[in-house]
Amino acid sequence: MSTSGKPRRSNNEGTVPRQRKSGIWQSHYIAGYLPSGQAVRKSVYGKTKAECAAKLRTAINEASGGTAILSRAPRLIEWLDHYLDVIAPNDIKARTINAHRSKIDNYVRGHRVASKRLDKLTPTDIDVLYRDARGSRKRSTKQGSSADPLSPSTILGLHRVLRRALNVAVSRGVLGSNPALKVQVSGRSDFEPQVYTTGEVRRMLAAAVDLDDGARWILNLTLGLRQGEALGLSWSDINFEAGRIKIAREVYSLPWKHGCAEGSECGRRYGSNCPARVGGGFFTGPPKSAAGNRSVPIPAQLVSALKEHREVQLLQRSKGWAPYVDQNKAEHDLVFCRPNGQPIDHRADWQAWKDFIASAGVPDGRVHDGRHTAATTLLLLGIDPRVVMEILGWSQVSMLTRYQHVLDEMHDDVAKKLTSHWTPEPVQKSNIISLADARKQRFGDGT
Repeated sequence: MSTSGKPRRSNNEGTVPRQRKSGIWQSHYIAGYLPSGQAVRKSVYGKTKAECAAKLRTAINEASGGTAILSRAPRLIEWLDHYLDVIAPNDIKARTINAHRSKIDNYVRGHRVASKRLDKLTPTDIDVLYRDARGSRKRSTKQGSSADPLSPSTILGLHRVLRRALNVAVSRGVLGSNPALKVQVSGRSDFEPQVYTTGEVRRMLAAAVDLDDGARWILNLTLGLRQGEALGLSWSDINFEAGRIKIAREVYSLPWKHGCAEGSECGRRYGSNCPARVGGGFFTGPPKSAAGNRSVPIPAQLVSALKEHREVQLLQRSKGWAPYVDQNKAEHDLVFCRPNGQPIDHRADWQAWKDFIASAGVPDGRVHDGRHTAATTLLLLGIDPRVVMEILGWSQVSMLTRYQHVLDEMHDDVAKKLTSHWTPEPVQKSNIISLADARKQRFGDGT
């Protein structure tokens, strides 16, 4: 209630029409909010109080329907922050948003284009942003630091974030057209994964047998689970009798944030060191795509390795062991975990892989290269590409194009088999000869 005793009008009702000195009636209303949270106030006018009130109702209806255009376009960085903080969480996974935010923080936030208003943003601005981003990565060496150009795939990832965020701005009436749609970005890269040969894989499998975590690497090289899928695997997902592994989740981590006002209270630089930190730690989620929910067969070598791994794991459990409880309060007896039962950090898993391949005496590579190797091996064994897609959890047939050289070899083998199959058998000469020919062979032709 107001001090006058009259009920206070809410923000979505606008102000009561008032007559100005000129005789025109005027009302104010809130048309929307900028990404910064600032309200955008507008006015309507009428020759009479009734006309002004009618225009007010129309304006408020348009604003509530999202058709009203803000009087001041937000700056690029304001909109990107608003998109990542408010809009994206409705349909994008938290870890994906975190990856998007990292790209924005590293390549957009400190750039001069970040302060440009959306309605002034041009394709040339975006071209300049990408050009500067390509040379923005620093690499430290003993001789000093030097610029290390970003890969085309990283620039493509940044482009996808901008394009999507600006598309949303267009759909919500904040921007007239999306300048990112006029910018062409190639995602092609000269990077080639390290695919291990059959001989190298055999050496790696032989080395894995003697390691406590050897089953982790046998799983990587034979079935090619994604890192998060392997680290999220529970013993209840493994059916030794049926010889199958069910893949239904993955474990991932998010960085901690300050629980205080960005370190103003705790004085710590990083959110992970804040006593009141929030939002970080380990989480579980569905696999990367719908095709990631799958059941895969277990080869005999992996069955033995997993059973032995289970025995060693039970012996190594610490006194404080407890099942991992995820954000949904679900308990998981993880196959690959720390002695206390909690998930392994992906960086620790990465280092363990590096130590493993060094001990096996094979070329250096990434954890994900084990997945590439598994895919290549399955295809070389002649397994139907559609089955390989199911085992690897690929959702798009286009993934097979990365292994075109293997598919070409398979096609050549098919051609050889078809040629052999349809080539007529050679006609054998008959052993039966005429009586005259027999006499000639015995007595000569008589000449």
